[in-house]
Amino acid sequence: MTEENNSGSQDDLNKEETTQDQSQSPDSGGELHRVIFGVQQEEIVKRLEGSSPAELPGVMQAGNLDTTLTYWQGRSEEITQLTQWLEDKNITLIGIEGIGGVGKSMLAAKIYKEIGHFSKRYWVDVSCGLVFSDLACQVLGEFGDQSQKKESQLVEALINCLRSESYLLIIDNLESLLQQDQQWDSQFYSEFFTVWAEYGDKSKVLIITRERPQQPIASKIQWLSLTGLKIEAGVQLLTALGIRGNLEAFTKLVEGHPLLLRLVADLLTAEFPEDPSLERLGELGLGNLQQILTDTNLVNQHHRGNVAMMLVLDASFARLHDLQKQLLLNVSVYRGGFHQGTAANLLLEISENDIEQELKTLVNRSFLLEKSNSQKWFIFHSVVLEYLRCKAGDKTELHQQAISFYLLHVKQKPWHSVVDIHEYLEIFYHQYQLQQYDAAFDVFKTVNDFLTLNGYYMLQVELCRQLIGVWEVTGERNNWNYHATITRLGFAYQYLERYQQALNCYQQSLQIAQENSDRPSEVDTLGYIPPSAP
Repeated sequence: MTEENNSGSQDDLNKEETTQDQSQSPDSGGELHRVIFGVQQEEIVKRLEGSSPAELPGVMQAGNLDTTLTYWQGRSEEITQLTQWLEDKNITLIGIEGIGGVGKSMLAAKIYKEIGHFSKRYWVDVSCGLVFSDLACQVLGEFGDQSQKKESQLVEALINCLRSESYLLIIDNLESLLQQDQQWDSQFYSEFFTVWAEYGDKSKVLIITRERPQQPIASKIQWLSLTGLKIEAGVQLLTALGIRGNLEAFTKLVEGHPLLLRLVADLLTAEFPEDPSLERLGELGLGNLQQILTDTNLVNQHHRGNVAMMLVLDASFARLHDLQKQLLLNVSVYRGGFHQGTAANLLLEISENDIEQELKTLVNRSFLLEKSNSQKWFIFHSVVLEYLRCKAGDKTELHQQAISFYLLHVKQKPWHSVVDIHEYLEIFYHQYQLQQYDAAFDVFKTVNDFLTLNGYYMLQVELCRQLIGVWEVTGERNNWNYHATITRLGFAYQYLERYQQALNCYQQSLQIAQENSDRPSEVDTLGYIPPSAP
């Protein structure tokens, strides 16, 4: 970009924005913090700074990279570092960590598309808390191992497969598999990564995450902490997007945050197509961005990029018309991807064609990402989804509408694969979100025999652990469903040949039966415990 295209220096930008804000903002940094940040804004920023809460197991998004590299800029040093690690035989696990929207997935996509020395590559998005067995089976099939494996063998089988050839496996949104304290939410993932970090060979596993898991330090692990674009690359990105003004000062102000730069560019282009200049941010309610992002009290409490993201999303959301706002808030109730039919289900008074047009507009405004498989569908960037879920407030009615939609589309027996019970798993999810845990247990009972007969024991474990976790918090030891779920968890562990964990479940179930004077359940449970058990 030439000098003439810049509207002024950093001092010019500061002076302009300070003049705009003097009439509306307190002089004190602390007062400014309190005025700008209400309860909802504080919650949004805190959610952007934390890891995404682990969701219930969902359908895997894999092998379909629609991450656009059209506006790729910079990152030469990061690519050089990752390339060196990928070529180092002594490194088998590489992590890219950073705040939401900083460009982790795009950097990984660049590596995925351009690094050519691996015999096969595979990309998995686990943003819905994907069950390990689904990931393992999909990866094994992609890498040529078509042999049938018992679920008890999958951890070992995946490790052996990765050790046999030079493969690249990228696992995106790993934070979805973690608890709030960054511990693994699944023992199967924990076992896989613990073993691979120590004994991995030949292949490379590259993980993308907002939060680093609590993992033992091992010599074969390397982490890249990703920050924003350098000023030159940020300027080039804004220039490519057609934005004018003091691009260098603005890029520096927002620390080169790529998604934020893109959101600002899309906002300016949509509102001022003839003059998409940074000088017009004041007309969009962002005139005090400079003052807010340099407020000492604020930046000491929150990451500047997350604060800026919340403010820009607020401004962008405010400029949408009512139908677009309602559409975004409604579809935020879904997990994973959705298509226009599922979106239209939550706005029955609007035609599906109109919904499709609005979805396209929201893609252009960077609120949604568009993908294509057998049909067109849409996903949220994790940062945008966190923002919208905070804005949506009480989603009870939306969850109920989603349940009604899936009830109309459940597949009748016979079921042949877990895909056939997808609608039931989604109903389970929405009932869980509504805290209707007994109703969720009834759904689990509906599919439990199918899961057992077809060997989906890991999925059983995850569903049972979700229910047991909430019932333990609410102290419902006299709830028969709680008791039954612990017993069924024991069955699943036994099928997985994890006999000590199964025994622990049976003994816990026996204790509850005795506490509740439930003699029939006590007798049944005693039959599951080996005579030699302590």
